[in-house]
Amino acid sequence: MILSRIGPTLLGSPNFGPPMWMPPRTQLTGRESSGASCGRCPVWVPLFITVLLMCLASSGGAQSLESEVRYSARDSIRYDLKQRSVLLYGAARVTYEDIELTADHIEYRYENEEVTAFGVPDTTGKVVGKPNFSQGGHLIEADSIRFSFRTRKGMIHEVRTNEQESYVQAKLSKRHANNEVHSKGGLLTTCDRAKPHYHFRASRMIVMPDDKIIAGPAIMKVGKVPTPLVIPFGLFPNKKGGTSGILVPTYGDNDQLGFFLLNGGYYALINDHVDVQLTGDIYSRGSWALRSLTRYRTRYRFNGSLDLSHSTQLNSDPEFPDFSRLRNYFIRWNHQVDPKASLTNRFSASVNVGTSQNFTNNFNSNTYDYLSNTFQSNVAWNRLWPGKPYTLAVNLRHSQNTLNRTFDLTLPSVVFNLTRVFPFTSKTRIGDRWYDRIGVNYTLNFDNLLRTTEDQLSFDNIPFLWDQFRNGIRHTAAMSTSFKTRFFTINPEIRVVDRMYFEQLRKTVFTEADTIFTVTDTISRFAAPFEWSAGATLTSKIYGMYQFRGRNLRAIRHVITPSVNFNYRPDQSTQIEGPFGINGATSSYSPYDIGIYGKPSAGASGTVNLGLIQSLEAKVRDRKADEDAKDPYKKMKLLDFVGLTSGYDLLKDSVQWSPVNLSARTTFMDRINVNFVSNWDPYAVDSLGQRIDRSQLKENGSLARLTNLNAAIGFSLKSKRYGQPAAGPQDDTVVEETDPSKGAFANFSLPWSLNVNYSYDLFRSYLNGGTEDQVRQSVLFNGDVNILRHWKLGFSSGYDLVAEEWTPTSLNLYWDLHCWEFNFNIIPLGIRKSFSVRINVKASILKDLKLEQRRPYGNSNDLLF
Repeated sequence: MILSRIGPTLLGSPNFGPPMWMPPRTQLTGRESSGASCGRCPVWVPLFITVLLMCLASSGGAQSLESEVRYSARDSIRYDLKQRSVLLYGAARVTYEDIELTADHIEYRYENEEVTAFGVPDTTGKVVGKPNFSQGGHLIEADSIRFSFRTRKGMIHEVRTNEQESYVQAKLSKRHANNEVHSKGGLLTTCDRAKPHYHFRASRMIVMPDDKIIAGPAIMKVGKVPTPLVIPFGLFPNKKGGTSGILVPTYGDNDQLGFFLLNGGYYALINDHVDVQLTGDIYSRGSWALRSLTRYRTRYRFNGSLDLSHSTQLNSDPEFPDFSRLRNYFIRWNHQVDPKASLTNRFSASVNVGTSQNFTNNFNSNTYDYLSNTFQSNVAWNRLWPGKPYTLAVNLRHSQNTLNRTFDLTLPSVVFNLTRVFPFTSKTRIGDRWYDRIGVNYTLNFDNLLRTTEDQLSFDNIPFLWDQFRNGIRHTAAMSTSFKTRFFTINPEIRVVDRMYFEQLRKTVFTEADTIFTVTDTISRFAAPFEWSAGATLTSKIYGMYQFRGRNLRAIRHVITPSVNFNYRPDQSTQIEGPFGINGATSSYSPYDIGIYGKPSAGASGTVNLGLIQSLEAKVRDRKADEDAKDPYKKMKLLDFVGLTSGYDLLKDSVQWSPVNLSARTTFMDRINVNFVSNWDPYAVDSLGQRIDRSQLKENGSLARLTNLNAAIGFSLKSKRYGQPAAGPQDDTVVEETDPSKGAFANFSLPWSLNVNYSYDLFRSYLNGGTEDQVRQSVLFNGDVNILRHWKLGFSSGYDLVAEEWTPTSLNLYWDLHCWEFNFNIIPLGIRKSFSVRINVKASILKDLKLEQRRPYGNSNDLLF
């Protein structure tokens, strides 16, 4: 039904129409009243009553509403002419513009455009059908609601509402025309339980939708137990997408650095696309650090982040001789362009550059950064030509090693690449010619490279560093084709390399007072040393099948892939011989020894490389298949591959065979991965460990001698999910880190998981007729286990079997407390030995409501900063 207040307007108003006065489709049950009742009455009855109500309302001089009021009920609708109201019973619903009110009983007074809603008791005495008031996506639940459509104000008893991550309850609330709700005697919480685990009990509250929640004097309670946490007032963010605010620091103490506050600062939400987080650390003994994290995102265009950090650490006191001041910085920039933003241009950036000692801080560096000894950066722009076979890439690269503190900068690196094209193919010729399959590819490289050390990097040293840059151009091209027969595939290829350098090395010999000495200079001179080579590869495949009559094993199939590769490279040496050694000793050098692309190879080579690869698989009965299945068998790999490769140089006069490489890989039961790689040398060695032209077979009767070996075994074990069958490899979720503060997800549906990796490395050297082995052997493992219903213990560790010591180890205990969470992390071993404890609210609006402490323990002198 529809009731519209329009003052003296008659039935012909646009607000009226024939459908307005049709009775509801559901049956209306009439009830006795002092006014009119609507049961199974003719259509003209509600029409007459409504016209009468309009006349009465018009005589009252009430102001009209801007829109129509619609109402409906499941059980019955009663019209009280004396009280000028409409009473709705059973799943009643009243709507006006974007306002919707539902309850089991609603009374609408058309004289003052006011509606009252409340629930009704059922047969057990429990009140059901309590009012729900919604407007603009905001829902209010209450015991009773009185609201005026004219003033848009209302009075609400026992209100319950959800604002973003906050849940608000109040005894008495008043809703204003600006949608603010002023409450008296309420509570605020982020717990969604009817009886929250914790809450802030406030004397007064103001809820501003999509803005903030303001609370008067409030006390925090856990259940019904009050805590000492009392606030005179509170401002709680209530905006979608976050809001600006203060970041509460973590406190602790360290014997070397003193008491500290970590990660305190301010978070600023600039707009919908950019936010900034400014944090800092301060220590009581003078050390400090500052960090800035800026994140930005524009949908369908680009996104990224810029992380800047600087720290100053003071060791000891200025009065002591061991005093030192260390300044560290680090820059991280990540930028990605959405592929939809441009079809022809691509830009990306991944910058990781800073001082070598930046991540030795025990408190604000994670294990990955602490153990990393290399950092790399790349800023790349790529140009694509749709439908064309060529691309252009410009890169700015950086690489540094924190152990020897070396820096490599490439500013810039330009690559023009022409993918394989077939220049002899004719679009008009009918038929295929052998030369139609000849393809050509080409690559142009230009690099400007600087190799230096960290201590040389400074603004004052830029002129010197500029002179240390080395650059060059390299052209690489290849022409190849393919011929296929019934049994073989042959791929011949010709390769050319042209290097262009603008500087060369020059050595000059001088004699003075019977003393010969050599002066080495770098001179500006253009040169383009040229190099070429040719080769061909022949491959084939041999299949074998062994069938069985057994029920469980049906067949075994093996595939052998032999290959023969021949490469010829003429002698293209650029070596210059002369008395360049000590005291005029004869030696040689190449003018291109300083070239960034190297120099042409010296000595002719005609190498025949031999390879043999075999894979093995079986067809076994699938135990999960039904007995009447069409094919109850499945394929199972026994060996992924076993490979054997070696080479023979036809143009060498001695030691012509290259070492033999033997490798294998397989997987057992889809769980256990096994990898094996080894190198065997067929030649013997002299007392200095150099290869000689004498076979190992003649030396001691063995076919070859082992030079290095690597074996690795890894497996993953996981329990069945709660309430589900065992998960397959494709739908398992490995929880390697159970600390949600580090971005991990605590998966309680998986009771336990375990990952184990074993590695064995052997490097054998031969000196003075004996052998010396260097062995590395370790076991790494990580996993997690549910120790109680909402308790998960995660662990990551390993053991070095050679050094007999533990690798970096961490234990993490996570306790899900519904609306709270508890984390305990400990590093029990090593120089980073420390622990941290944190209990905090899960919701982001109260993430700073936490108790957290980090501190080292044990011998603090072992800690590095």
